[in-house]
Amino acid sequence: MNYTKNWGKSVERYKAFWQGEMLDRCCVSVTAPKSKLAPLPGFTSQETLEHWTDGEWVFKTWKNYFENTYFAGDAFPNLWLNLGPSGHAGYIRNARCQFMQGSGLNCTTWYDHSIHDWDTDFPVFDPDGFLYKKTMELAKYLAAESKGEVLVSMPDNAGNLDALACLRGTEELLIDFIEEKETVLRAGEVMQSVWEQAVTDVYQILKDNNQGACSAGWLQVWSPGLMSQMQCDLSVMISEDDFNTFAMPELRKQCDFLQFPLYHFDGQEQRRHLQSLLSLEKLRVIQWTSVVGQPSPVEYLPALQAMQKAGKSIFLMLKPYEIEPIMQGLSSKGLHFSVEAQSVEEADAIVKLVEKLSHE
Repeated sequence: MNYTKNWGKSVERYKAFWQGEMLDRCCVSVTAPKSKLAPLPGFTSQETLEHWTDGEWVFKTWKNYFENTYFAGDAFPNLWLNLGPSGHAGYIRNARCQFMQGSGLNCTTWYDHSIHDWDTDFPVFDPDGFLYKKTMELAKYLAAESKGEVLVSMPDNAGNLDALACLRGTEELLIDFIEEKETVLRAGEVMQSVWEQAVTDVYQILKDNNQGACSAGWLQVWSPGLMSQMQCDLSVMISEDDFNTFAMPELRKQCDFLQFPLYHFDGQEQRRHLQSLLSLEKLRVIQWTSVVGQPSPVEYLPALQAMQKAGKSIFLMLKPYEIEPIMQGLSSKGLHFSVEAQSVEEADAIVKLVEKLSHE
């Protein structure tokens, strides 16, 4: 793989990480601008649907980013196949997705509610729909252009309940949990089948370029086989009972479906669901996110320690000053984090610090 140093060793570290083990140190992915005078290029706030669905534009923009980025530790060039979060909502007949102005490296989307009445608007997969066809077209184009030099990510098709909330409306779906329980469960089964189809189709397109490996677009994490991010961001609004009723069935099925399942743990409110998540025997990795306005992951060491005790590997996105207290509080086995540095020198120093602090 281009742009990286000693990628073969990083592959072995990632394999150990997925097994809850450690090779010579824990995994750490650090990126930095190559020049202090030139900040990392990204997207502006002016991108439109035409940009995000134009494979040539997407590839050139990411190539520019890679060429101006220093990849340290286990970081690698990860080209996002990015048409918005919970993208499989757009694979449903009559779904209406709007591409909004993005920021940084993110594609922002918004869905007009299309499920007004469950009897007439019940979700139906539309393989001929615009977004599904564009996802497959982009996957084919980006894989062909990458030529094995960079990894092309899986799309951000995560969270069946989150996708339903896009189509139905969050408030309406939460009311349906009470008034239309069986209907919501049936809709969840449809979204699961759509998710499985999309994951399978994209993986088949990308696997030769990626040499059978996978990555999640916004996460600096590599897996040696089929991996896709799982999530239920809606869970911050629901009780443990509702989480077990509506979210756990899809998570069990997705853990069975994937070789390397990873759950995106979105903020401190999800701690009330932690025991349910830890009961998923096949779940390998939990990625903790401290959302804007919430304390550092350092403040949640007991929860992170519980994850490790249950045999789950942990992936964190950290600031440089958070590295030492996190590494002191956790085992380095099954630990991986990504860091954005301000310079090449800082990036190399971070990797050396991780080497020094890694321990059983």
